[in-house]
This record gives sequence, structure tokens and C-alpha cells, in this order.
Amino acid sequence: MQMVTEMQQYQAGVETGAATPLTALESIERASVDIQVTTAHRFPRSIDRFKKTAMSMATLDEETAESCLYRRPVGKGKDGRETFAEGMSIRMAEIVGACYGNLRVAARIIEQSERQVVAQGVAHDLESNFASTSEVIESTVDSKGRPYSERMRVVVAKAALAKARRDATFQVVPRALAKPVELACKSLLFGNAQSISKRRERVTLWINMLGIDAKRVWAALDVGGPDDLTMEHLETLTGLRTALQSGEITLDEAFPELPKQSRFETNAQQQEKPASPLGDAQVKGPTPKVGDQGVADALAASGAPITVDDIKAWCKATNQPYMPDMIVKNIAGVAQMVADWIASK
Repeated sequence: MQMVTEMQQYQAGVETGAATPLTALESIERASVDIQVTTAHRFPRSIDRFKKTAMSMATLDEETAESCLYRRPVGKGKDGRETFAEGMSIRMAEIVGACYGNLRVAARIIEQSERQVVAQGVAHDLESNFASTSEVIESTVDSKGRPYSERMRVVVAKAALAKARRDATFQVVPRALAKPVELACKSLLFGNAQSISKRRERVTLWINMLGIDAKRVWAALDVGGPDDLTMEHLETLTGLRTALQSGEITLDEAFPELPKQSRFETNAQQQEKPASPLGDAQVKGPTPKVGDQGVADALAASGAPITVDDIKAWCKATNQPYMPDMIVKNIAGVAQMVADWIASK
């Protein structure tokens, strides 16, 4: 909105003859905007073409469709269950901005300190001359108030810039126009009942690779286990995964820690637990770490036509942590997901 105010002041100055002379840089920038506005009026956008192009891009494959869905926990409802807010993801904003046409979107850091970073996003519709700004404030301290490292502050700043661009985009592009794109993604991912068992397997594999107790996930969703997951639960988990990958939320926010048991409950469970046939020494002994060689041996034993480097590339492309222990335990599922990913490239 500041951009529009300055332009109005300039035009008022021209009318009164008191306009401040423009610098060379301001003249170049103004000429660039004028050319873009003129071009936008010569080639106006087509809403029908926008919807078709955006839907085709968003549903290019399942991985892209998943990245367009976004959810985050917002607290407990009246019934005591965890509630989740649904919205448009950063990837969805990128697709919408690219397909909408005649739209300028930018973001910048306007303040950064050891305790917080403030990013400002700007979106300008060149056809209607409607512009809007959005500010995102992100904390750069941990739960104990200690500042993040410099590298972590850079990561938080990049996430804040992406959020600011997204928010500014959807302040200019009506969300109603993006709703059909979101429904197309959901239809691709959850449109048929035949895929629910396969999706349960993929979700369970992803949860195992998070390195947390799976009971935290089931407690957040108020289910007993993977067999109780419905399409709605799978949709929620897909949105949470997108939010985690884009840095919108943390693992503790998505899946809070379980309440600690009292000493009496712990002792009772230990008394009820049957003795292990392997003996206490083997049960309590440290578990040897699995490295790349362990993953390679598991792949060779399973006969999967992929390599350790393929798994590492898949983890990097999908923002999954590379955890050899978890991969070896779920080698068949991981191999299938990596093979599907390679085939879709």
C-alpha cells in the first residue's frame, strides 16, 4: 500500500507543480512498471485458462499434489480433541502466482535481530492496479530463550520470506479461484478408496522415519493406530507433513509430547512386562548403529533395483531425514517409494 501512496503523492505534486525530480533509478523502475502494466492490459488474463493450467501443474504427480495441502494444529476444541487449521501452502502460492498472470510478487527482510526476523511480502496485480503487502514475524530463539545459530537464523529468514510471499499472493489473488486447484489435489490423492491401504503404508513409513514415538502421532489424531486412519486423517497428516517440510511448524507443535507417567505407573508396567527370552543383558545392551553399508546389505537382501545414493537423493528431494536405522527396518517400503519416485522423474 505504501507504493500506491507514494505514487498518489507524486501525481498530486505534478498537478500542483511541486513534484520532486526523479532519480535515474526511480525513472527506470517507473518505466519498467509502466511497460508491464501496458503489457498486462494488452494481454489480459483468462480465468478459465488460469484454472486449467494451475490444476494441471498442481496435479502433475502425487508429490506435487501433497505439497499443495497445508494444515497446522491450533489447539484443542470443545470436545477436547486436537483441531487443525487448513490453508493454502507455499507451493500452492507459487503455482497460483505463476499461472495467474500479470502479477508481481516479491519479498524482503525488513528487520533481523538475534531474537526475531521480520519479512515483508508484496503482490501487485498489474491489470487491476491492486497491490497489497504482508508481514511475517518469526522468532529466532529456542524454547529457553537462547538465540539460534547464524545458520539456523538464515533458514528461519528464508522460511519467513516464503510465508510473506504466500500471504501477499493470496491477498491479491482471491482464494475462491484457488479452491478448485485444492480440490483437484485432494481428488488425486484421496479420490478413490483403493488407495487408502497404500497411503496408510506410506504414512506409517514417514512416521517411522521422523525419529519420534509413533504414539505421539496417534494421540494427536485421537486414533489407536495406523489401521484406524481414515481419509480425513490421511489428509490431515499430508497437510502436517507439508507444514513440517516448509518450516511452518515444528515436530513438537505437530505431535506434542505425551504426558509423563508417574513412577507408580512405570513400575506397574515393568512388573506386567513378560521376561525376554534373550535375557536382560541382551535386551539392555546398546543397539549397534546402521550405516550406509547396512542399508546396502538390506537392499541386496531384498533384491531392490536401487542404490544407497538413490535413497539419499530421494530423502533430499522430499525433505526426509536420512536415517539408516529406520530405512533398514522398513527397507521394502522405502525401496518401493524410491522406485516410484525415480519412475516419476
